[in-house]
Amino acid sequence: MEPNEALAELAELSSQIEEAAILGGTGFVLASTGTPERGEELARLAAELLAAAEDVRAGGPEVTRVEVALAQGSVFVVREGGRSAVATTVAEPTAGLALYDLRTALRRLDEGASPPPGSDAAGA
Repeated sequence: MEPNEALAELAELSSQIEEAAILGGTGFVLASTGTPERGEELARLAAELLAAAEDVRAGGPEVTRVEVALAQGSVFVVREGGRSAVATTVAEPTAGLALYDLRTALRRLDEGASPPPGSDAAGA
């Protein structure tokens, strides 16, 4: 599935998510629900939150999710499979559901992708 398709599906299914972006491994924007400039802002925010969480967990396992809860809404960042998803939400979201929706969007990117050459799925 293409990143724009995954975000469109996410926006349709999740009433809690207001804005979202899917980021490549180095933090570049693959797709966003808003303007390109807003997508870049979300990418910077995700990088800063992940870096801050990594600083707190120095020497620990890789940080795979961050949640910042604010009175007017929350920010979630999920990292999985070499990509990240970042989203802003309505006030008091169901955190588990928002995280699940973001992880699902990232996993949907791999659906329909060609299997790597030499893998069992490729008929090797």
